[in-house]
Amino acid sequence: MSKNFNVPPPETKYCILTFPSPRILLITINRPKQLNALNLPAHFELDGVFNWYNKEPELWVAIITGVGNKAFCVGQDLKSEFTSNEKGSSSNDDDSILKNFPKSGFGGISRRVDSLKPVIAAVNGFAIGGGMEITLACDIVVAAKNSIFSLPEVKRGIVAVNGGLTRLVRFIGYQRTCELAFTGRNISAEECKEIGLVNKIVPTYKDVVPAALKIASEIIENSPDAIKFSKQGILYSLESPSLTEAERKHLTSDIAKKFYNQDNFKEGMLSFKEKRSPKWKNSKL
Repeated sequence: MSKNFNVPPPETKYCILTFPSPRILLITINRPKQLNALNLPAHFELDGVFNWYNKEPELWVAIITGVGNKAFCVGQDLKSEFTSNEKGSSSNDDDSILKNFPKSGFGGISRRVDSLKPVIAAVNGFAIGGGMEITLACDIVVAAKNSIFSLPEVKRGIVAVNGGLTRLVRFIGYQRTCELAFTGRNISAEECKEIGLVNKIVPTYKDVVPAALKIASEIIENSPDAIKFSKQGILYSLESPSLTEAERKHLTSDIAKKFYNQDNFKEGMLSFKEKRSPKWKNSKL
């Protein structure tokens, strides 16, 4: 673990935090008996983890995965949902249940819109319901070949309200989203790759984290400022009603106003001129 964090990592009960390489955070959901299903306190814990990650300048990329060889995350822990007395405890009222989630949504990420650092999903098995909503909120998805994705909420009389439907329709289109949302059917990793929901497929669950780490290592070779500014532009394109509006927001944002005065921009230009590899600093944006 790096000793240079501005603030120590939060204490965790439902996930494991490790630092496999400098600048990279690995978050492992750790509820194997529940196939990594999350109870309400786990959502708040992950919300705190992502809040910390976003503010910690020493960390440039995060990876999220599940413990074990069966499941990434199978969604909400329905067995504990109506009996929990911990923080974020629920009741039988649907509206009350929704209000007890963090604003950032399922797993502290599915409705998060303020994160400009990359998050990679390393899917090691079932990504069901909220588990799939987590992957839809990640920037890059690596999946084991036998991974299964689905939004089966309709089969239990509920709805994927934590950002999954709104993201999915933007990613794969109206009719495809309707089919998946209305049938709740399983989707293979291969099909997800075909429709653009998975970037890379690897042979087994043992390969997902190493593959994600390889991508993360490629990302941290680049300017963290440029990564943030790039992601901001991509997110504006998802949120804005037109390309023109997205471009306007991107080019007039607070980051745009600061970007060209940052040390990393100057280092990028200077290293190009001097024909050497750049030496990036932690982002101050």
